[in-house]
Amino acid sequence: MSTHPLPSPSRSRESACWIAVPAAILALCALATLASGRNSEWFLGWNGAAAALPAFVWAGLTNLGATSGAFAVLAGFLAWHPRWAASALLAVPAGALYTHGAKEFFDEARPAAVLGPENFNVIGEVLRTGSFPSGHSATAFGFAAVAALCAVQSGRRLVALSALALASAVAFSRVAVGAHWPLDIFAGAAGGWLCGAFGVWWSSHWRFWERRTGWRVLAALLAAFSISIFFEELGYPEGRWIQYVLCAWGLGGIAFALARGPQPQRADA
Repeated sequence: MSTHPLPSPSRSRESACWIAVPAAILALCALATLASGRNSEWFLGWNGAAAALPAFVWAGLTNLGATSGAFAVLAGFLAWHPRWAASALLAVPAGALYTHGAKEFFDEARPAAVLGPENFNVIGEVLRTGSFPSGHSATAFGFAAVAALCAVQSGRRLVALSALALASAVAFSRVAVGAHWPLDIFAGAAGGWLCGAFGVWWSSHWRFWERRTGWRVLAALLAAFSISIFFEELGYPEGRWIQYVLCAWGLGGIAFALARGPQPQRADA
């Protein structure tokens, strides 16, 4: 059986701040980038600075922003935090609508189409269309919002900050590999964060993850994502190493969760 304690007013205010503040900061960064007219200049500067690290680091981080990779990360925590995966699953439709809808509407060129790939550091496949917003950034910040907001509800602020830091690294990797402008990653991150918050809200109302059947379906879906990341061609062969790590992490977490069995969950789990 699960328990459903009412959150304290102070905890509710903190959760609201965690929803609004990161999204507002990211949106303001996007607007500032647009208003400054320095999108290309910042891209070249950031991309050049990132070249100090080897390609496999940025390619690995970028592959973490693939949807299957992000779900594989959460699969490792299934035994303790099934709500994280449930919230992310519920956030995916909104996130897909945001990113794919905006890409179709704006149809912005990527850096390689504007500057030429010979003028900056490119890792992996050379992409030229569908720049705005960054889908990897939206995924990373959507999944980070899920972990952060669920963690904050139970007072685990370090988890929230860690999730935010990892998402920021994944988003920056999109500039590092030469796939996106700074404006793209800020806009993708802001939208992704709000979509993740929506998933957390929905999971508090549709609590299928607390029922044995729903929990098992969730485990099966996470297993499918964890297997999928092993075989996917993501366009970044230098980062294939992390696909193997994610597959092992996800399947190992699911195996442990199945051996342990579904556990009673708190409302803030």
